[in-house]
Amino acid sequence: MRDITLCHPRLQHLATQWQKECLDQGIIVEIGETLRTVKEQDALYEQGRTKPGPIVTNAKGSSYSSQHQWGIAFDFFLKMDINGNGAVTDDAFNDSTGMFERAASVAEKLGLGWGGRWTSIVDKPHLYLPDWGSTTKELKKTYKNPKAFMATWPKKADEGWKMAQDGIRWWYQYSDGSYAKDGWFWMERNSAWYLFDRDGYMLTGLQKDSEGQYFFLWPEHDSNEGKCMVTDDRGALKIVSKYDFDRHRYIM
Repeated sequence: MRDITLCHPRLQHLATQWQKECLDQGIIVEIGETLRTVKEQDALYEQGRTKPGPIVTNAKGSSYSSQHQWGIAFDFFLKMDINGNGAVTDDAFNDSTGMFERAASVAEKLGLGWGGRWTSIVDKPHLYLPDWGSTTKELKKTYKNPKAFMATWPKKADEGWKMAQDGIRWWYQYSDGSYAKDGWFWMERNSAWYLFDRDGYMLTGLQKDSEGQYFFLWPEHDSNEGKCMVTDDRGALKIVSKYDFDRHRYIM
């Protein structure tokens, strides 16, 4: 499956933050495999054994030995033109420039574990929550099966914008109950970047970010509040919503 919302709520939040921070460093990554069923894991286990292809896992689905089955891991791939031929689809797993380790380094700083540090089968596109170790041994010992483990997950909060108690300012709450704070965050539903202070309040007006650059963010209390503004060829401020992720800039 390729749906991060099926994974542990904290992993969902970290995955979003990881993609953002990778993008800030010029690394464009996409999330691939997430949660796997027993049947899906067994089919993957047979690859390189009874089915064509290289061996990519030692975990049988029936043994609950894959982190994917417990919803605490996801795989990723690159969406970049690594070899310079103008295409990105042929470079999804091209690690000739060490891009997977760079992306993993960002993930590790956020507290995620990386399959690239494993020794049995090195799995560079694999990231996971390391709370229960680098295997599923502790999870199986404690919860027996993924269903019992998932029953302990914190209930999802209603993700979205929340009005602060002063009735003026805004927060953004994620489904795991955490909030956007202290930096820029891309809000997919709004198709825009928003800047938040260290207390989690969305900023408006003239602001300076952590890199010392100034931005003007729409200050009116309407649906565009907090959105970035740029000047047109006359110097007039305009709200923009289209963003070029490859060039890291808004498009008029």
